[in-house]
This record gives sequence, C-alpha cells and structure tokens, in this order.
Amino acid sequence: MKPELDQPMMPTTTPFAAIAAGDIRELPETAALPRSWHQWSQAEIDALMLAYAAGRPLLVRGEPGTGKTQLARAAADCLGWRLHAETIHPRFEPQELLARFDAVLRLADAQAQVKLDNHRYWRPGVLWKAYGWASAQPFLVEAERLADPAGHVVLIDEIDKADSDLPNSLLEVLAQRSFQVEPVAAPIGGPGVMPPLIVITTNEERELPAAFLRRCIVLSLAPEGDYRDWLVGRGRAHFGALAGVEGREQALLDDAVLDEAADQLVADRAAVSALNLVPPGLAEYLDLLQALHELFAGENAAKRRSAQLAWLNRLSAYGYLKHAVDDTQHPAHQRSQAALRRAAGSA
Repeated sequence: MKPELDQPMMPTTTPFAAIAAGDIRELPETAALPRSWHQWSQAEIDALMLAYAAGRPLLVRGEPGTGKTQLARAAADCLGWRLHAETIHPRFEPQELLARFDAVLRLADAQAQVKLDNHRYWRPGVLWKAYGWASAQPFLVEAERLADPAGHVVLIDEIDKADSDLPNSLLEVLAQRSFQVEPVAAPIGGPGVMPPLIVITTNEERELPAAFLRRCIVLSLAPEGDYRDWLVGRGRAHFGALAGVEGREQALLDDAVLDEAADQLVADRAAVSALNLVPPGLAEYLDLLQALHELFAGENAAKRRSAQLAWLNRLSAYGYLKHAVDDTQHPAHQRSQAALRRAAGSA
C-alpha cells in the first residue's frame, strides 16, 4: 500500500496562492469594462503563480469565449495592479506596443499654425506604461494620469492575428526588460524596475514562433469536466446567488434558465462543429443570459422564469447561430420558428 503524500506547503510570496479553485471573485466596473465575475480554476491559479514567480509572460491558449481575456483582468484585480490592454489586429505594428506617433494630429496642428508640442503627438503603448510609468505620464491623457500603481499587468490579446514580426519583436524586450522610445532619451525599464506580469492570448489562428514559445509559460484553457456542467457553473458565477455580495443575495436567473440555455448551446455546438465551423461558446451563453436578465428584471420571480424560458427559445438563434448554414436544419432556427408559431397562435 502506497503511503499518502502530504499536501505541499502553499507558496507565501504570491497573492495567487490565496485563491482556491472554484472561488468566484467580483471584477469591479472600470471606465472601459462593465462589472463582471471570474470563477477561478486550479490551472489558472497554478499557471499564474509560475509566470509571476519566474518573471515570464503567460501565453493563454483556447477557443474563443473560454475566458482568456478576462483572466488578465482577474489577475490584475487579485494583485491590485493596473491593467493595460492591447488587442492585436492584422495591420498592427510591433512598435505600437511601445509607442504610437499621431502624424495626422501633428499635420493638422501644422496646417492650423498651432504651436507644435511633441507631447501631443506621442501616445505611450502598453509596454511603455508598464515598464516606465513615470516617463509615460507627460504623454498620457488626463484620465490616464493616476498615482503610481503598485504594479502593472499587460494584456496582449489575440497575438495570432499579427504576423511573426510581432512575437519576434517581443523577444528582445522580454530578454532585456528595457527598450528605447523616441520621445525620451533615457531607456525605459532596465535594472531596478519591477517587471509587469504579461498575459498574451491566442486563438491558434496562426502558429507562433518556437523561440517565442520557449520564453513563455503556456496555459491551455479548456472547460473542466462535462462542457454543459461547466457552462452552467459559469452561468451561476455570473447570475446565481452569492452570499454577502450586495445585489446577489438572490439568484438573478433561475437554474432552469441556466440549464435550458446550456442545453441549447451544446446542441448548437454539435450542429456547427459537424460542419467544421467555429462553434458558439461561453461568451454567447453569457450574452444570452444577460439579455434575458435585463429584459425581465422588473417581473416577479414566477413570471420572470416563465417569460425567460419562452423567450430563450425565441432569441437563442440570434445569439448562437453565427454562420451562413442551412438554417432550416439548424436546431437554433427550429427552436426560434417553433416559438414564433406559438406566439402567433396565442396572439
């Protein structure tokens, strides 16, 4: 008989060690993002602890809608650090992570014979803000000028949208932890500067360079256990009752609504996956639940549940069905048409 192994001692130098798998944490509303909720998984906690302790960026893989982007926000909230986010697009230039020069504004000022002020035309990128907050201050708009944060989390979202120049250009910054930007003479970052926690996401649309992958801690985000149960668990995190949380003493949505919405999404995923199309996922599920909550927020519980279930069948096709397929054979379309026929018959 094998002896039982003791549980390992928890690390004491990282705030992530204080989180337990399954914990639901509120993410407060910001100027750019609405209030949300994050349910932590053990894989997320462990990967962030390693990235934090090793000083390496965390590359998060997974299909769209699995919570990759929100993980950076949750990490920043846990650490009490400032989040700087950049979403990558096909025309994104690597230099933009450091700084942008607004040539259009400068030309307009020159034509209007406005006194040219260099600070007006340079915009610090997410890496400049994270590695050199003080030097970035004169170039920030008023709303961004805050007291020096305790630390910085950088989110580089959907890096696979760019070509290989972008991840390759990051290698030097990650290795040196310093760089130059034109508007200031002194190097940004360097010895003595606390490095940020960098979270990078990919939807796997394009393979990333091997040298870049070797510099990263890699987390593959995937639902744990049964997909339907995972969806419902995430739904409860956002719309279920939470003890001690103002406004969440009672569930915002009945379990029957969460269950039915999850059942429909699982059926719709199977239908589009069979056609080799990208299926709907957690993001579409939560969007539909949010809409059902908002549409009937003023009703009593019994009326609200009945109405939400009826409208769920009617609306889910618009939230879940994303591709130009043979609609008449798609389960979402069939649900919607049946709901419309029932509505017409009761009119």
